[in-house]
Amino acid sequence: MYSNVCPIIKVESIILALAFLLLTLFFIPESLHAKVFISKDEALRLAFPDSDTIDKKSFFLKPEQIVAIEKLSKTKVDSKLFLLYIGKKDGQPTGYAAIDTHTVRTKSQTILVVINPDGSLKYTEILAFFEPLEYKPTESWIDLFKDKKITNGIKIGYDIPNISGATLSSNSTANAVKKILAVFEIVVKGEKKD
Repeated sequence: MYSNVCPIIKVESIILALAFLLLTLFFIPESLHAKVFISKDEALRLAFPDSDTIDKKSFFLKPEQIVAIEKLSKTKVDSKLFLLYIGKKDGQPTGYAAIDTHTVRTKSQTILVVINPDGSLKYTEILAFFEPLEYKPTESWIDLFKDKKITNGIKIGYDIPNISGATLSSNSTANAVKKILAVFEIVVKGEKKD
């Protein structure tokens, strides 16, 4: 009588264990994809290692500036507020940096874009990436932006190669870099001329 019950209990136990395992595989790893690589403060210290001070300046973009930025960068400006960090040594700018958080596919990515005083890109750093890590752009790909200016053209598939299997990541990263370089060109360099 009991010998028939034991195999059924074993089968039910195995089915429950497999169901739990499948649920774990589908739902728990989602949170494991989220990754913060470096804090904002640490990233800014690394961006301006020789600076005496790091100032933060807010720009409220005017409608005509937004139109010019979108035309130059060929990407949409999603906020009228733009925060810029300015590294200074002996009162003179050593560089500029901006942090941009944007959606890649369904989750966000935060990048730091560091700009030389002449408007060329010093480097870009991914601060946080919440999509699956296999879609994160590599450092060698991000290094391709180095020394680029918005006026030189930065187009994925032409000036910068696309990332096979991570098209959304490459496009969103490139759009953020172009937008920040365009804001620098239109707003910061424009302010210096006035």
